[in-house]
Amino acid sequence: MAKKKRLKIALIGYGAISQMLFDVFKEKKPPIDIVGVLVRPGRARDTQKKVGRKVAVVESLKALLKLKPDIVVEAASQQAVKDWGETILKKGFDLMVIATGAYGDPKLWKKHKAAAEKSGARLRLPSGAIAGLDGLLAMRLGKLEKVKYTSIKPPHAWSGTPAETDFDLPSIKTPTVIFRGTPADAGRLYPKNANLAVTVALCGAGLDRTEIELVADPTLPEGCNASKLEVVSDSGELNMYRLGRAMPDNPKTGVLTALTMADDLMKIVRASDW
Repeated sequence: MAKKKRLKIALIGYGAISQMLFDVFKEKKPPIDIVGVLVRPGRARDTQKKVGRKVAVVESLKALLKLKPDIVVEAASQQAVKDWGETILKKGFDLMVIATGAYGDPKLWKKHKAAAEKSGARLRLPSGAIAGLDGLLAMRLGKLEKVKYTSIKPPHAWSGTPAETDFDLPSIKTPTVIFRGTPADAGRLYPKNANLAVTVALCGAGLDRTEIELVADPTLPEGCNASKLEVVSDSGELNMYRLGRAMPDNPKTGVLTALTMADDLMKIVRASDW
């Protein structure tokens, strides 16, 4: 019997999401190998101690791609997508992007799609910490009349964002809309909080026809954030509400974000389509 092929992935970034991917794969033991991690200059030694000797820790994209991964997984920032995404795709490597807010720039989205099509690489967008995208993808085959995404987080999760200037976050006592606008503006102004706004737009009605609200809600259960997806189409209506745990060390990101990335990678293995 032929030995089953293992999926080789390389990570960009070693933050909370990457660390959880290591933990999930260690526990579930899928046929997936994390062969390398790209970190900022000066962080390689500390990261190497954490991931062990079997994983290469590098400080340049060139060194990461030399490892010949099947998929490069961006788990760092919108800036990483902008700086390295096109190069990765042009060289024929599949790319999974979590910081999809970068694609609030239509030119960048088109450029990356064109690079993938030309090289034969796949540009993969995980669903992130939101339910209902499968329904949205199906409903867009008909006529979409309304798509609205609402991200709901405790006030302190919006610290370090424009909301901190516009609102007295510690004094908020009731659910408060801190942003209402387009996915592109949400992704640009809230790059660590609102990537899913752009994901929803790209999966549905587009950047110009998707409504986005960001809410500071002190009434959420401790350690949690939430989201709502509302879709109206000629085929029916979809209303999804999700309440989930936030990362212990990063209240801006939900645990489900990392778990959906892990699940998407494990689905690739099960489908044997890489």
